[in-house]
Amino acid sequence: MVSVRNVAVFIALVGLLLGLASVGEAAHQRKSQARQRGAGEREMTGRVGAPEMVLRGPVASVDPNVGFLVMRKGSGSAAEEIPIDVENKTTLMRAGQRVSLDAVRPGDLVTIHYSGQPGDVAKTVDVTPGKGAPARATKAKGGMSKRSM
Repeated sequence: MVSVRNVAVFIALVGLLLGLASVGEAAHQRKSQARQRGAGEREMTGRVGAPEMVLRGPVASVDPNVGFLVMRKGSGSAAEEIPIDVENKTTLMRAGQRVSLDAVRPGDLVTIHYSGQPGDVAKTVDVTPGKGAPARATKAKGGMSKRSM
């Protein structure tokens, strides 16, 4: 004969197994959706592609021998200097053309784009001439300028 206690235990075990199966199926669907989402699909933020971090600021100093440039982030007493490693995988661009680190001067403005997945990050540095770049003094030909005439 089947007792009420045995029936209650059976129903509880069946409910527990069905609950675990639904949780496992939901986790499996979430993983497969993450794999299916490609680089061209919209994220929740509305952007297309992989997550990205962008830094902007003027160049404080450049050392082409070591392969670093130092960017200034912020202003006043809250400003911080951030060293940027420019390695062979880094794309360094000025006006749509690839340039070397020798072409970057203190005072230029840089925009650094980091994108990709952890362990596989792409770095792109866009350089634009800044106001703080020192102007080179040039002498007029003939030794006299137009103002002195």
